[in-house]
Amino acid sequence: MNKPYHRKVLGCFYLRIGYLHHVPNKPSLRDVAKQAGVSLGTVSNVLNRPTNVSEETRKKVREAIDMLGFIPHNNTAHTNSNSKIVGLILPLAQNPFYDELAQGIEDSLAKDGYRVLIGYSREDEAIELQLLTSMSDANFRGIIVTPVGPNNQVFEKFIDRNVRVSYLSQTDEEPDQCSVSIDQVRGGFIGLEYLAKLGHKKVLWVSGPNHHHQSNQRFVGITQAAKQFEIDLEVMEAASLDFLAGEQTAPAIIARGPLPDAIFAGNDALALGIMNYFHKVGIPVPGQISVLGYDNVSYAESALVPLTTVSQTPYQLGWTMGSQMLSEFEASADHVHQHVVFQPQIVERSSTAQRF
Repeated sequence: MNKPYHRKVLGCFYLRIGYLHHVPNKPSLRDVAKQAGVSLGTVSNVLNRPTNVSEETRKKVREAIDMLGFIPHNNTAHTNSNSKIVGLILPLAQNPFYDELAQGIEDSLAKDGYRVLIGYSREDEAIELQLLTSMSDANFRGIIVTPVGPNNQVFEKFIDRNVRVSYLSQTDEEPDQCSVSIDQVRGGFIGLEYLAKLGHKKVLWVSGPNHHHQSNQRFVGITQAAKQFEIDLEVMEAASLDFLAGEQTAPAIIARGPLPDAIFAGNDALALGIMNYFHKVGIPVPGQISVLGYDNVSYAESALVPLTTVSQTPYQLGWTMGSQMLSEFEASADHVHQHVVFQPQIVERSSTAQRF
């Protein structure tokens, strides 16, 4: 296992490990209900049984919670300082990037005797809050969250009961805690730069859904590179970032007319789904079209056509996140915060080729 490396922070995607503070005059459940224009029972359902409430109502309640800084009441008072359980809240299940991220976290924490319990928010902020509250109430030693939204005020306003809450957050500021970052803008830029250097002038960016903040950050870098290298850039949004979405998106790519020179997919699973469909209908990759992925998940190398990708080393990222959590558990008065940045890199395989 290679040790995590340190470089100057360039990006805007951070893991923030924060101590949470008491909020004076904290709002009540009734205040949230009044702000959201719903009943007390509805607010209770959003906090405890979110799937019983419509998405629109959950959103109104979540907005009221964020605006007021409401913290769900905790009935437990005993300390969690001896707990060896860390919670991990991920947006999606059966996602290879998050699977490898979780494995890195688990392996890093296991060396000090900690175990990880995983919950899935299903990209719903209300479920995310429910999981966070339940883990805190259960006296987990720490909680690591990959949040649904780009900025979540609730994490910072949670009452501190010696629970360390870590989360990936998009910000231009270097936090005053140990942190891990990935330069997603740079990742988008170098991906399109790589395709441009292969001679591809017409590129299709197949992004994730518009709420997928990592895709949005990568697109910033992609547009910068498109301008610099005079690339004809087109954009298509996939329904999700998984293999089946790639297979379902591929026919729409073909139906658009002449194929682009290259496709830059929002992640490896999406890229592999697109390539699988192209193989079924006789479109050779990279003979007719190059395909570039993003993530560098473990099975990208073993695909029928090994996938060229922008690597953000999910396992090593997870390992470092776990190590940062351990350092916060053991922090003393003279603890010096460490800021680790991962720079995405191109991993070249067989799915891309020079265009003549």
